[in-house]
Amino acid sequence: MTSIVAHVFTYVFFGGLLAAGMTMTIIRFVRSTKSRERQMARVAGLLDGRRQVYIGKMELSLALEDLARVAYSRGYSVIDHRFGKYYEFVYTPYQPGRVA
Repeated sequence: MTSIVAHVFTYVFFGGLLAAGMTMTIIRFVRSTKSRERQMARVAGLLDGRRQVYIGKMELSLALEDLARVAYSRGYSVIDHRFGKYYEFVYTPYQPGRVA
């Protein structure tokens, strides 16, 4: 009896993990297939004066140069976190040499 319950629980648990993983993968894939202009507009909209903004790499298919261009135009610096697989945008409006 106990082993049957353990097997059922194991199957349900791992099935739920698989379903959640597939759902997240599909959502991220759909977001990343949007046009370059739409993605840049989305990033620009998120950079609204907050001190820090985080965006997962799976959500974007933009080059780092494009992200840096958008960030710089909004007064942000971009940090590429390769281990965590996300981009961090830090608000830095008063840098030497920056044209306002």
